[in-house]
Amino acid sequence: MHSPAQSETRLPMPSICATSGLDPLRRHSRLFPLLAAAALASACARVPELEDRLTPDLRGAAYPALVPLEDALHPGTSAAEESKALEDTLEARAARLQARADRLRAAQP
Repeated sequence: MHSPAQSETRLPMPSICATSGLDPLRRHSRLFPLLAAAALASACARVPELEDRLTPDLRGAAYPALVPLEDALHPGTSAAEESKALEDTLEARAARLQARADRLRAAQP
């Protein structure tokens, strides 16, 4: 088995989850004020690439009228109804084209 000399020469296994004595939330709490200050500073920054793209007539334009959500999302026709209408239109057009082709064939000697 193992001799006492072998057990003394073994190194202790390092702990993957070892911390410096502080819990993770407290350890990172010093970063929160710094991140908040950076976010506030970037929110106040002027973005000339976006502001300079507006033409004078767009800058003076009125805001669009607000529409109630119910009116904007009114239930329209369903996809099945739209596809049926498109199918009927295409079939009618195909029938007209076929009749025209038949008339042209009949007119040729």
